[in-house]
Amino acid sequence: MLVTVLCGLWAISQPVFAGPDEPSNVIRATALAHGQLTGDEPRGPVARRLRPVEDSVRIVQAPAIYASIGAVPCFADHVDLLAPCLRFRGPTEDADVATYAARQPPAYYAVVGLASWTHQAGTATVYLMRLITAAITGAFVTGALLASAITAVHRSAAPRLLGVGLAVAVTPMLLFLGGLVNPSGPEIAAALAFWVCSLVLVSRPGARVDNTVVAGAGVAGCVLALSRQLGPLWLVLIAVVVLAMASRETLRNLARSTWARVWGGLIFASALAQVAWDVIVQPRDATLAARAPSGLSWLEQVQDSFGQTFRWYREMIGWFGWLDNPAATLVWIPWTAALAFLVFVALAWVRRRHAVVLLALLAGVVVVPVVVNATPYNADGTFWQGSYTLPLAVGVPILAAFTLAATERGRDLVNGRFVLVIGLVVGFGQLLAFAQDLRRYTVGVDGPLAYFQRAQWNPPLPPLLLTVGFALAVTAFVAWLLDRPTADAAS
Repeated sequence: MLVTVLCGLWAISQPVFAGPDEPSNVIRATALAHGQLTGDEPRGPVARRLRPVEDSVRIVQAPAIYASIGAVPCFADHVDLLAPCLRFRGPTEDADVATYAARQPPAYYAVVGLASWTHQAGTATVYLMRLITAAITGAFVTGALLASAITAVHRSAAPRLLGVGLAVAVTPMLLFLGGLVNPSGPEIAAALAFWVCSLVLVSRPGARVDNTVVAGAGVAGCVLALSRQLGPLWLVLIAVVVLAMASRETLRNLARSTWARVWGGLIFASALAQVAWDVIVQPRDATLAARAPSGLSWLEQVQDSFGQTFRWYREMIGWFGWLDNPAATLVWIPWTAALAFLVFVALAWVRRRHAVVLLALLAGVVVVPVVVNATPYNADGTFWQGSYTLPLAVGVPILAAFTLAATERGRDLVNGRFVLVIGLVVGFGQLLAFAQDLRRYTVGVDGPLAYFQRAQWNPPLPPLLLTVGFALAVTAFVAWLLDRPTADAAS
């Protein structure tokens, strides 16, 4: 519930179309909800702004009012322009409208597109789609937190330590994407839930298979597979890591569980359906945000991708708007320190096999985007964004925490001072990132710090109320996440 509130506050604190590709995503969702699966090929040349993604552009029937904004809102890539420059114009009746998201996997768009049946096209419908996304994202993150709490009944687990891993994994970027019309938010949240539920299932050898956790892993796995075109790849990589962490006894228990076999079959069917969509429809990740020049050779793509790695890392923590509003230094550096401490301590203290698996996961987070960029998957140059890696990357702090929780030194690490420091880093980072983004749209990136006093754009709720509400919600979230019983108390 708290995660849904946080994503919902992100949703209403930003003007419509303030996130990457949101105009095309809204058009895609609206068209799909009214029966158009992929749209039609353009009959003539596309608009100049759409030429970088020309191969992905399709024409659908959607309210003409959405086309009045264009493919990119006026304030994208122009941090000196504020939200009031955007105005919906034109009729709400259907017309031929271009979108470069028409071939994206339909599952997410079919759900959020239901909002187009409940309200007239325009600002309110976009906000409603965002709130649906916030509810989906929040449900999966909350499910992951509840699944991790199950380990509290097992003496070998340190519930607070697992809470630390989850706190670091839920970056401001995840909450930001969870408040947009964008499938990345639910995809990352489903991946996080799949990581946690799967690791819970294999971290308790000899224990009875918990059907609730199996169902959680099953639902999360199905959603992860169907959210975006690379979902099956993330499923396979996560499954490989989890299997490497499991004992033979645990795998035998899962293999004997009828419930686990049923959900495993459903996950496989979902992944197979997504692969079929990818092969038949051939969607590509098309974005008008931060595109690199096309026509790069294979070697140039590899070099360019490795050169982008640090930026992608920062994007995983927070890079908002149309990738034009990076999170402040006071957000990403303390967050990096918390993550690095958790990983380095795990590598030093956990069993050798677990350390090798964690190192392999870290290597995968770096290498997989480079490999995907250097394949025929995309022909328009480097398209990757840091958020695309998050389904795999959220597993790093989670896996580090799970491996530490199995060691006595790891359990002893958790004390009041350690938890307080992590709580301050996470809570302050989340609040500062939220306030920074809200300030950008109300008074500008160089505007007064007291953005709520002279706001030139007002979201649906007053900026001060949104800021106070977010501060209270993130405090409650961090407290709930980290204020857990110690392993001795839990036993």
